[in-house]
Amino acid sequence: MDFIFIIDQMPRLLPGLMLTIELSLLGFLIATIIGVPLGILRAYKIPFFLSWVIDFYVFVVRGTPILVQIYAAYFLLPIFGIKISPFWIGIVALSFNSAGYQIEIARAAILSMDDGQYEGAFALGLAKSYTLFFIILPQAVIRMLPPMANEMSNLIKASSVLSVITVFELHKAANAIISDSFKFLEMLFAQAVLYVAFVVAMTQLSIYLEKKIGANLQIKNLSQR
Repeated sequence: MDFIFIIDQMPRLLPGLMLTIELSLLGFLIATIIGVPLGILRAYKIPFFLSWVIDFYVFVVRGTPILVQIYAAYFLLPIFGIKISPFWIGIVALSFNSAGYQIEIARAAILSMDDGQYEGAFALGLAKSYTLFFIILPQAVIRMLPPMANEMSNLIKASSVLSVITVFELHKAANAIISDSFKFLEMLFAQAVLYVAFVVAMTQLSIYLEKKIGANLQIKNLSQR
């Protein structure tokens, strides 16, 4: 293992790492904006057609590989007159994939709340919307964070597949170095280290947010007593 070579090639890998971070964070954010509201809707009684559409979307996402979804976005979007760069095609594919899983995460978190929460709010005469946004959701968010962190980790790793549509993320940058130097093992090790560092950072952020939100929620509950 040539560690000197790995260190020397880091400047060539960092732009790819930064693009991977940008793809993952932006894709995850858009997926959260789409997936969490749909998951909340799915947890409640909604028209059959709407629930069927959401369930079918989740079924398609969970039943097809991310590679198929990336190719679908790459070839289908231009057919419908949507001409965007490979970077944004990657964002669309990652968001589409992650939102499907986040729907289930949000739905499960809402349904896991004890019925006593709703009964207590009803007894106090609180509106359903107030109960949802100020009682149920703050507690459900805490339960969402661990699976959301896992989903973020999956999205970071899935971003490496975007190299098939010429997005110059970390995996693509490493492959370019391999084609020049034939240092396959070194670049494989470098990729692993950088991916793990990014995943660990996101996991630690999730743990911090979980503790922070939980502590704030406890303080709020105590102040209301």
